[in-house]
Amino acid sequence: MTTTAWGGQLAAEALVREGVTAMFGLTGGHLQALQDFSYRAGIDVYQVRHEQAGVFAADAYARITRRPGVCFGTAGPGMLNMATGIHMAFMARSPVVCLLGGHKSMEADRGALQEADPVSVLGSITKWTRRCHNAEQASFYIRKAFRDAMTPPYGPVAIEFPLDSFNWEPIERADQVAYLADNWRASCSPSVLPDPDLMAQVVDRLACAERPLLIVGDDVHWDDAGAELRDVAERLRIPVNMRRMSRGAVPEHLDVVVPSAIRKPLIRAADVVVLLGLSVGYFESFGEWRTGAEFIQVCRNPGDVATHLPTSVELQADARSFLRHLLNRGAAVRAGAEAREPWLHRVVNDRKVAAERRAVDAASEDATRPVHPGLIARAVSAQLPEGMPVVLDSFTASAFLSADIELTTSGQMIDAGLSAAVGHGVGMGIGASIATGNKPVVVLMGDGGMGIGGGDIETAVRLNLPVVYLIYNDSALCAGLEKYCYGEGFRVLGPKARGGWNLTQDVRYDLMYAPLGCYTENIDQPEQLDSVLARALESGKTSVINIIGARDVIHPLYDNVSAKEMFWHLPADEVEAPVRNRHLDGYYPQFHGGSAAPKGH
Repeated sequence: MTTTAWGGQLAAEALVREGVTAMFGLTGGHLQALQDFSYRAGIDVYQVRHEQAGVFAADAYARITRRPGVCFGTAGPGMLNMATGIHMAFMARSPVVCLLGGHKSMEADRGALQEADPVSVLGSITKWTRRCHNAEQASFYIRKAFRDAMTPPYGPVAIEFPLDSFNWEPIERADQVAYLADNWRASCSPSVLPDPDLMAQVVDRLACAERPLLIVGDDVHWDDAGAELRDVAERLRIPVNMRRMSRGAVPEHLDVVVPSAIRKPLIRAADVVVLLGLSVGYFESFGEWRTGAEFIQVCRNPGDVATHLPTSVELQADARSFLRHLLNRGAAVRAGAEAREPWLHRVVNDRKVAAERRAVDAASEDATRPVHPGLIARAVSAQLPEGMPVVLDSFTASAFLSADIELTTSGQMIDAGLSAAVGHGVGMGIGASIATGNKPVVVLMGDGGMGIGGGDIETAVRLNLPVVYLIYNDSALCAGLEKYCYGEGFRVLGPKARGGWNLTQDVRYDLMYAPLGCYTENIDQPEQLDSVLARALESGKTSVINIIGARDVIHPLYDNVSAKEMFWHLPADEVEAPVRNRHLDGYYPQFHGGSAAPKGH
C-alpha cells in the first residue's frame, strides 16, 4: 500500500472498513472519484435510473440487514432528487448513509455548475449533513456517519464532498484527521441493560396484572429480539400486539398475537400496558386510547417516552435485554398465568370474531369487478412463501394487504411509513432483493407509484433480480373519492375538473415492460389471480403483473377522524352523501361546539 492516496480512495477504503458491500445511486461527475474507487475496492455499486430509487433501495437494504444502507448522488439535482427518499428514511428512522457530490469550493457563489447547499436542504430530514472540504477528514466523517446513523434514534446522515478540494491531489495517509485505520474497537456495540430496581417493579406489576398487554415497536426488529418476544408471550402468557417493523417477530397466526383489527378494545380493557420500543405517534393515535390501564414504557431512546400517558415505570433498555431480564425474573409472572387465562381466551375469541367479520367482507369483495384490492390481499397472503419480503406501495391496495397478511418474521413487510409517499416500491424491491442475496421479493404497487418510480424496473431487470411487481391498476389517484365525495366527473370541482384525479383508463403496464424481458401478465378477472405468484416466481425474472382494479373502492382512511380537515371546506349541499354524513354533519359539529358545517360558498 502506497503512503499517499486520493480522497476518493481513502473514502472507499473507509467504507470497506465499515463493512459496506453494496451501495446504490446514480453516477455523476462531482462524485466520480468516490464512485470509481468504490468499484475498485470491491464494493457492489448498483446504478439506478433515478437517485430517489437509490435511497429507497438503501433504506430497504438497511431495514432487512439491520445495518446502514449506503446511497450516493451527484451535486445539485442529484442531491435534490434524493431528498424524498432521505425524508422517508428519516421518518422511518432507517440508518442510511448518503454520499453526495459537491460543487467546487473555489467556484462557490460565482455561478458554479450544479451548486446547491445540502446542509440547508437536508438539515431537517437527516440527523446531520456535513460538507467535507478536506480529503484528510473523509475517513473520519464516514466512520462518524455509520456510528451516528446507528445511534438511537436511528436515521440518515449525509456527507457532501466538493469536487476540487476533495479530489485535488493525493495526500499522505498519515495526514488523515482523527481516524484509526485499523479496527478501533475490539468489542461489539454495547447493550443497554435495564436498571435492576426498575426491572423488579416491572415484574411486580406484571405478576399482579390480570389483563396485561405488550405493545412492541420497531426496536424489537432492530434489536433482533423476536425469539425473546415469543418466549415472553408464550411462557409468561402475555398477549402481544406488534407494530410496524416488529410485525412477524412472533408469527402472527399464533393465538397470543393481537392483530390490529382487535387491539383498540383490548387496550381499553387492559389493566397494564407495556410499551416496548414504540414511538407513540400518528400510527398509535398519539396514545389517545381511552383506557384506564397503567403504562410501563421501555425504550432505548428516552425521547420516545410518551409523557402524557400515566406511567408507573419508565425504563431505558434495548428490547432484547429487557425481554431476557423479564424471562429470567419471570417466575413470579408465570405464577399468575392462571388468572390471565380468561384474558387469553378473550384474545382468541376476538380473533375468531374478527376473522368471521372479515369473511363477510370478503364475500362482497369477491363479487366486485374487475378486481377488488381485498381479493388481491387474500391471494397474496395465501400464495406468499414464508418469510418472503413484501413491499407496500399502493395507497388503496396496501391498506387491505397490511391487514390481511400474517407475517412470520420481523422486517418482512416494509413501506413508506410516516412519509406516506408513493413511488418507493420499485427501488425498495431492488434493495430488499439484494439484501437477501438476490432472492425474490413481492412489491404491491399502485398506478400512482408507477408513474413516479416505474422507470427503475429496468434496473431490476438489468440486475437480474426476481422481484415481482403486482400493480393494482385502478386508473385513479386516491381511488374512491369521486364516489365518496366529489361526485361523477368530480363535478364539485367545477367545469375545469377534467376528470379530477382519474388517470388514463386501464393502462397496460405489462405491455410497457415486456420488451425489457420481464415476465408479464394482465389480470382483469378474480379467477386469474389463482397461482399468479407461483407463475411469476417460477419464471425467475423481474415480473410485472398488471391487475385491473375497481376504481370506486373506498380507502379506510377517508372515514377516519384524522382525515376530517381534508373535507370540511367543501360545501355540504354539493358533496356526496358519504362525506357529508361522516365529516360535515358528523365530525364538523363534534369539533366546532355543535356548529353546522357551511352549506355553500
